[in-house]
Amino acid sequence: MADSLVPAGEGGGMEPNKVISVEIFGQQLHLKSAADPSYTAQLAEYVDGQIRKVSRQSNDPLKVVLLASMNIANELHEERKKQEETDEILSRRAESLLQRIERSF
Repeated sequence: MADSLVPAGEGGGMEPNKVISVEIFGQQLHLKSAADPSYTAQLAEYVDGQIRKVSRQSNDPLKVVLLASMNIANELHEERKKQEETDEILSRRAESLLQRIERSF
C-alpha cells in the first residue's frame, strides 16, 4: 500500500517520517509522509500539470481542481481495468498450462 500524504500539522495516529514541501498550481503545500521525497515531488508535478491543463477551460479554481481530479480518477480507473483484464488473461493462461502439465503426467 502506498504511503499517505497529509498536510503538515494535520492527521492523527502514527507520525509519518518527514515533512515534504511541494508546489501545486502556485500553492505551497507542506505534507507529512513516509514516502520518498522525489516520488512526492513527481506526484505534485503530475497533479500540477493536470490542473494547469484544465485551467485553460475555466477561471473558477474549484472547478479546475475538481475537473483535474476527475481526469486523474478516470486515468486510475482505466489503468485498474486494464490491470484486471491482464490478470484475467494471465490467470486463464496459467490454468491452461497447468492443465497441459497435468495431462502430460
